[in-house]
Amino acid sequence: MKELTTILISDSTGETAQNYIKSVTSQFPDLKVNLIRKPSIDTTEEIDEVMDQADSNCIVVQTIANEDLSKHLRAVAKEKNIEVLDILNYGIRKVEEATGLKAVREIGLTRTLSEDYFNMIEAIEFAIQYDDGKDPRGFPLSDIVLVGVSRTSKTPTTMILATKNFKVSNLPLVPEIKLPREIFEVDPERIIGLVIDPDKLSNIREVRSKSLGIVGESIYYDDTRIRRELEYAQEVFKDLDCKVIDVTENTIEQTATDIVQYYFEKFPEERRKHVQ
Repeated sequence: MKELTTILISDSTGETAQNYIKSVTSQFPDLKVNLIRKPSIDTTEEIDEVMDQADSNCIVVQTIANEDLSKHLRAVAKEKNIEVLDILNYGIRKVEEATGLKAVREIGLTRTLSEDYFNMIEAIEFAIQYDDGKDPRGFPLSDIVLVGVSRTSKTPTTMILATKNFKVSNLPLVPEIKLPREIFEVDPERIIGLVIDPDKLSNIREVRSKSLGIVGESIYYDDTRIRRELEYAQEVFKDLDCKVIDVTENTIEQTATDIVQYYFEKFPEERRKHVQ
């Protein structure tokens, strides 16, 4: 079986180069590929060190955005008679030609995108784990805690915020159920209370009940019961000393936007951590 050593050199994680070469070499079932991955390369000295270990029997796949570093690598490879697949700069040139724009060629942009992606996945997993108050240990770990009675869009709002890298948990309020002690461990400025017009809430709950096949009258959307729940919620919001947002006329997206705006007013130093 033939063997090919491939050196992946990147100013980021090298994941793009690895995925690329795996796609290419998958078309050669009789070829054994030895991958050597060299991420976070951002100096000519580091390039020289990597290339000192290379010979003409290997190929190099590079994803280096900086034009000077990329040229240096190609020059060193040419001296050693090593083939270089410059996939990033090829794509950059084609986009520049098609659009007339110039690439910024900043080191590490791909890495930043990757980190944002994985942070978003982590936030979504967090939202699922701590949804609906099922594990109150999540409240003190949250960037934001949403609190409100049933059908005030806590879960869908939580998920939208998770896609912006916020770790969000939520707590449904029921008068007969004692509040978990963990909610009082949370900074009040991280807690958002959600309220809604009682008539609209009754309609939402009635539609929801019928969609579940529940027929006849139900305490779930009884007007008296709903008003009692909302009064209880207001008492809780006062006890928690938290921000309150009325979602009656809001779309879920608008509620999420309002929460993000409020959050950055209170925690401006965290703005760079989250997807805008």
